[in-house]
Amino acid sequence: MLAVLMAATIVAAAEPPPGLALDWTAPPGCPDEAEVYARVIRRTGQEAADRASLTARATVREAAPGRWALTLELTGATGGGRRELSAPRCDELVEAAALVVAIAVDPRAALAGGAGVVPAPPPDVAPGAGAGEQGANDMSQGAGPSEQMVKDMSEGPRAGPDAPDEMEAPVADPPPPPAARPAPAEKPRRVQLGLRAAAGVSFARLLPRPSAAVSLALSLSGKRWRAELGGLYAPPVTGGTAAIGGLFQAGAVELRGCPVLRRGAVEVPLCVGLQFGAMEGRGRGTDLVTTTTARSPWLAATVGAAVAWRPRGRVGLWLGADAIAALLRPSFVTAGGVKVHEAARFGGQVLVGVEVQLR
Repeated sequence: MLAVLMAATIVAAAEPPPGLALDWTAPPGCPDEAEVYARVIRRTGQEAADRASLTARATVREAAPGRWALTLELTGATGGGRRELSAPRCDELVEAAALVVAIAVDPRAALAGGAGVVPAPPPDVAPGAGAGEQGANDMSQGAGPSEQMVKDMSEGPRAGPDAPDEMEAPVADPPPPPAARPAPAEKPRRVQLGLRAAAGVSFARLLPRPSAAVSLALSLSGKRWRAELGGLYAPPVTGGTAAIGGLFQAGAVELRGCPVLRRGAVEVPLCVGLQFGAMEGRGRGTDLVTTTTARSPWLAATVGAAVAWRPRGRVGLWLGADAIAALLRPSFVTAGGVKVHEAARFGGQVLVGVEVQLR
């Protein structure tokens, strides 16, 4: 068996400290060191691991797409050695590594508890202190997937001048549980209520010049959709000339509907909306005999996209950009018929803010 051969290639080295010491390095997505140690203990028992004089150092890496490689170094009371193994899945390498380490600790207990096959311990590596030597003569003949895995692991590289130094031994999948229950159906995403506050710049020329913009919006969202009701305000800016001009500000209510793309903590709403509100202008200038305040209605369609990122908890960040097409354009003229300002037909806005999930 490969596991036995890997444990049997130990050469003379310094004696490590007593007890099983495991140094495990693997990329994200592979089982961690605690899981590997737990698998070894399940095969040998904690008492055997505590009596052992063995240090195991293992490194897992992705050798190629869909192919994982394991480098395992064992240092025992009688020596040390190194082997390499590859498999299509990281978990298969983890199971193989746990089996090899368990055999080095206590071969009889390791295989008797795992696959019903109890091979002889490695000839050149003494198992952990206190491990029974009678495992060398015990061999069960039971067949099964785990036995085949151990058999495949034991074959090693073929002899010959062209035999490779590295071993790529297939690791069989573990048998399915006898009465596996079907996975529970994924619960549908419940409707969530959110509140967003944002600020930015409006370059729609709704006002005479680009201006600041602030917004507040309530949202209802599901797994693939979002609906919003919000308010938008642009603070006063000046327009016209010093002789004939005015001070202009605007506010609008906005309705938006959005299909949503999601990936992990990031979502991308793609929205269309409708803005309706009004602009207020207050005249001022050296050539104006009287100054008055007037209001003109505003109606526009919007289309835009945003990126929302909520790494954890209820609070997330929001960045959105919208193009605006005016359907009803506010216009302001003096009593003498001089046009002071008329909203542009097209423009846009960019807003950055924070969104809080209320429920």
